[in-house]
Amino acid sequence: MTGAVSWSQLVNPSYIAVLPHLLITATLLVVMVVDFYVKEKRNLVWVTLGGVVLALASVWWSATDPTIQSAIAARRPLEYWGNMIIADGFTFFMNAVLLGIAALVILLSSDYVAKFLRGAYMEFYEIVLAVTLGMMFMVSSRDLLTIYIGLELSSISSYILAGILRKDAKSNEAGLKYFLTGSVASAVLLFGLSLIFGATGTTRLPEIAASLLGASPVVAAAGSALTPLLVTGMVFLIAGFAFKVAAVPMHLWAPDVYEGSATPVTAFFSVGPKGAAMAAILRVFVGGLGVAPYTERWTLIWAVVAAVSMTLGNLVALQQTNIKRMMAYSSIAQAGYILVGVAASGLQVAEGISSVLFYVMAYAVTNLGIFAVLTHMDQEGGWVAVDDFKGLANRNPMYAWALLLFFVSLIGIPPTVGFLGKVFLFQAAAEAGYVWLAVLMAINSVISVGYYYRVVKVMFLEKGDQPALQRSGPIGVTVVLSLVGVVLFTIFANPFVQWTAQSAALLK
Repeated sequence: MTGAVSWSQLVNPSYIAVLPHLLITATLLVVMVVDFYVKEKRNLVWVTLGGVVLALASVWWSATDPTIQSAIAARRPLEYWGNMIIADGFTFFMNAVLLGIAALVILLSSDYVAKFLRGAYMEFYEIVLAVTLGMMFMVSSRDLLTIYIGLELSSISSYILAGILRKDAKSNEAGLKYFLTGSVASAVLLFGLSLIFGATGTTRLPEIAASLLGASPVVAAAGSALTPLLVTGMVFLIAGFAFKVAAVPMHLWAPDVYEGSATPVTAFFSVGPKGAAMAAILRVFVGGLGVAPYTERWTLIWAVVAAVSMTLGNLVALQQTNIKRMMAYSSIAQAGYILVGVAASGLQVAEGISSVLFYVMAYAVTNLGIFAVLTHMDQEGGWVAVDDFKGLANRNPMYAWALLLFFVSLIGIPPTVGFLGKVFLFQAAAEAGYVWLAVLMAINSVISVGYYYRVVKVMFLEKGDQPALQRSGPIGVTVVLSLVGVVLFTIFANPFVQWTAQSAALLK
């Protein structure tokens, strides 16, 4: 044997590809076991956070493995564990984003959970890890069954999280509503998957695409006779995924669940499962169903869903006086913006996918910063009405200025990362021929100024009678990290733009 051998060459590539998943699973098991024997639970939070950060670091190690890198360079990404996991740029990018979201949620929730969830202290973090693991499987596979299993692991754990404030009636209601409506949506999604399987005879996305291109003799012989079955399957899939991202008309669960859930849980719901579901939509529709003439059909449906979601979400948000319900409708509108990129990805694959990835990353870091402040206010006095923000500029100037920057980014005012994200979505839509959708997105951005400005106005121009906020180290760190993320992604956007473009290149 000649030459130096790196550590990664000594390890089976199968384990390298799933290293982030294994570390999250190991962290979950360790925390569950140690939880039985430790009376002082507080330190286990840092064990949980350490496991997530280690998994986040392992994404880089997995992505730079020579075997995996050479396969990606040859545009033939490898699949491992019975084709359950694919090692491509899309997987690594989304896993990094999802693990970053989990880390920030764990950090911002540590004081809140210690104060309000004494009876389910570690259960909260164990369920967050389970949701994260499910989301990672959703974005890491090219098989319908694995994607569905990951989605269900994420969804069932999310139902428990929504109702984790066991003595709070609103939390119980949120958990029950989320479970009932989510179960129906899962059934709808599963029915759509079964129709696609019935039409193509496979659950593997590359093979579904090959079948639709005529590679399967049975499908080729059936010809246009399969179109009604495929279109019906796509409609059911769109309905099921629309629920997961809280898009109209499957959005009705979001305001009640956002309001009733514990605020850190709402923070997690607003970016984690939504981002994973967006990635799964791209996997299924671009990677499996992105074949003409079917592409034109599903892109048009997603374009209509995007238009209605952003418009309805913004208009109803204008009328909200509860900040959590306002952010719920804002989240519906943001889902509409992201779906603009999904619709565009059917006709302009690379531009559409990379615009979605960049916006999901930008939205996650911005929205978590907002919810970190909301979590602090909620845990100090249950202040969740817009009027509770009166005089926040005096009570905590850092929070007030941070919120101002986050709102500016969500609106899409230059030169913030939110503005860059919307420009990329705008370009992708225009190049795909959806100019009307891009114009509607710009109009909706203007409408959103109305409800964000209302909060900014009471923070800076009105005096409040609420006391100053007590210091909270973890939440303060979360706000600072979100601020750094927004500034970093704004000033040094080019490396992330290139990363998203490379991640999108191999999806199809």
